[in-house]
Amino acid sequence: MKNKFYHLAVVSLCSLMAACSGFSSGSGDRAGEKAAVTSEWMSSQEILLRDSIKGSPFTLHKQDNAWIVTAPAQQSFNPDRPSLLLPSVLGPITRISKMLEANPDVAVLILGHTDALTNTSGNYTLSADRARSVASIFRLSGLKGGRMMHFGLGDSYALYNQKNAAQNHRVEIVITPNTHMQDVVAVYRPAHVRQLALTESR
Repeated sequence: MKNKFYHLAVVSLCSLMAACSGFSSGSGDRAGEKAAVTSEWMSSQEILLRDSIKGSPFTLHKQDNAWIVTAPAQQSFNPDRPSLLLPSVLGPITRISKMLEANPDVAVLILGHTDALTNTSGNYTLSADRARSVASIFRLSGLKGGRMMHFGLGDSYALYNQKNAAQNHRVEIVITPNTHMQDVVAVYRPAHVRQLALTESR
């Protein structure tokens, strides 16, 4: 009786180990499949985005699991009305927005940036207004709800020193799979909230 019990226990343990091994292997396959899909997604989006911004002042670069289209403010916004988009960039923004609207698996975060030479309140307001202007084009194309957000970041992500401060004035259009949207938002939301709080305290 005792030997039968031990035998049953060993058989059960072996079966459990085999099941766990099979589950781990399956999980690994699924993880590899997800990585392959992400790589395929990145490649396909690059082709579409480069075609959308062709002939414009916009640039494209990869960051983690996202593509970022950068619109330099000097070439994208009216110098007399700094939050008003120039007619020449409406075409590429509309092409990007229509491309994204047609793909339900894609989300976008629009970020407005400025330099650190003016007051913080003015920086935030200008960056938020510019991000909102770009977001309005996306809304007109039908991209709504949780698939699109926009933040003003002021000078929180300034890239250049005072000599090239004008280059800090830009709007970034961050294109990412829906599955990564919350991760991207989590990166930038703290700076947005901080800038907003500083503005409201003045």
